[in-house]
Amino acid sequence: STAADRAAASGSRSTAATDQSIIACENWLALRAEHERLARRWSRLEAKLTREHNYLSLSRRQQRGLPEARELDDIDDQLEELHEQQQTLLAILPTLAANSALGLAAKLAVAAVEVCPEENEEAHHLIASILRDLKAMTPPSP
Repeated sequence: STAADRAAASGSRSTAATDQSIIACENWLALRAEHERLARRWSRLEAKLTREHNYLSLSRRQQRGLPEARELDDIDDQLEELHEQQQTLLAILPTLAANSALGLAAKLAVAAVEVCPEENEEAHHLIASILRDLKAMTPPSP
């Protein structure tokens, strides 16, 4: 490694450290992961309630009488809040300029998640391929 390579790598790290798009994307991806975790919990809980109490056939009042139904309502509230936070960050991301390869990769990672392959397979695969290409072109961090 030459002194110029080390200086370039150091500059990339400091640029990445100040790249606000990285922070925003990491936050969005964390919100997404928590949303998915809660959605899986909600699904398991609803399946249990359906299996044990025929939940979906009950009136809303009967459903609310079940202890586990409170958790479903709480999860619903959390999912709504997480979704709103994700949408806010998603609206901000286009205004943030990625000033590093890591920032660009982070924005592409969000786009790859947001562009659902079931809804737009070609666009999803294109974004994923750009992300792979960028990763292959970017030297690993020391």
